[in-house]
Amino acid sequence: MAPCLVLLSLWLLVGCCLTQGTGASGIDIAANLGSVLPTLSRPANASRIFYGVMFDAGSTGTRIHIYTFILSAPDELPVLDNEMFHNVKPGLSAFADTPEIAGETVRQLLRVAKKTVPRLEWKRTPVVLRATAGLRLLPPKKAQALLDQVQDAFDESPFLVPEDSVTIMNGTSEGILAWVTVNYLTGHLQAKSKTTAGILDLGGGSTQITFLPKLKKTTESAPADHIAKFDLLTTTYKLYSHSYLGNGIKAARLAALGALGAEGLEWKVFKSSCLPKKFQEDWGFGGLVYKISGIHDGYAGYRLCYLEMERVVKGIVHQPYELKDSSVFYAFSYYFDIAAAAGLIDESQGGMVKVSDFKRRAKEVCNKMAKHRVESPFLCMDITYITCLLKDGFGFKDHTVLQLTKKVKTVETSWALGAMLDHFQSIRIH
Repeated sequence: MAPCLVLLSLWLLVGCCLTQGTGASGIDIAANLGSVLPTLSRPANASRIFYGVMFDAGSTGTRIHIYTFILSAPDELPVLDNEMFHNVKPGLSAFADTPEIAGETVRQLLRVAKKTVPRLEWKRTPVVLRATAGLRLLPPKKAQALLDQVQDAFDESPFLVPEDSVTIMNGTSEGILAWVTVNYLTGHLQAKSKTTAGILDLGGGSTQITFLPKLKKTTESAPADHIAKFDLLTTTYKLYSHSYLGNGIKAARLAALGALGAEGLEWKVFKSSCLPKKFQEDWGFGGLVYKISGIHDGYAGYRLCYLEMERVVKGIVHQPYELKDSSVFYAFSYYFDIAAAAGLIDESQGGMVKVSDFKRRAKEVCNKMAKHRVESPFLCMDITYITCLLKDGFGFKDHTVLQLTKKVKTVETSWALGAMLDHFQSIRIH
């Protein structure tokens, strides 16, 4: 009887293996991702659970987003079950002359991924890195050296490394994928709602605006490269979207100081009316160090600072024809950070802020700069730049209300989730 029992057990075991790999939807996500893994030691719905690891290589830091998805119906987007987020500073561009350190930065974050993703899932979990303005601003050879180090770190890892897993993302994709993230998290994509949210993203090196126009004149009057289409499942979206390289908060500081692209940095001092008069400091960005100061024997304050910021915005940023009061815009990244530093929102919760609130607070800060000199010497410059960008750049009215947030439903508001969905769903941008 014992041999028969053994054979019966083996038969049942094989039958279990053959039937468990498919979820309720009838689709085997393991097959979709290119491998079949043991199922007996995993939950009954394990074939419907999958993971993705997205690296956001920004100008001021490198962030890792580790997503857990649950497969839904074939004609629907997957459900996001969880996100693990971690970041390190500075950004990869700070290691332009020592690219091997960039590789170690990525290896450090990969260790976080190994602790988060179950070991059995490593071989089918894709790791992807998309670099943004920090690397777009570097000379091509230096940027490529950094990407090569990242690629080496990926190839050494136990994760799935897709083709084109390490690239520099263009600004249009950055804006569109951030829009996808916000509208996915707010339910506008799943419900195929006619109402969507616009996004305003302010990074260190670039800034993006993306929204779904309601008026035909908006698309007709826009420059050709400000309109982009993309396909998602069975829907084609036509967005107003543009990224302004050099108009991120850190790059705008350099532009206002007249330091962007300047030579002879070791002996030049760059001055601004937006800085406290007695302020002087060596400040680093993008792997370079700049000597900056206030104007010791001159004037400072909001009016003069605003004039400096206008030169960074006017004639560069296009004003869309349509920015209606009814439109909802989510603003994040440095919009959020600077509003929190200025006391306009609670740092843990975010909140609704009018454009006029930025203007009012900029006047208060800039006209009493000595008060903020130690803890935040750039606060006047940064909040005045945001005011100018919103008003004279994009053309928002004073009474326009923005939703400032770091997270929507506990998930980071950035392009990273949209990029991960792009990897699995092949969002076709054209």
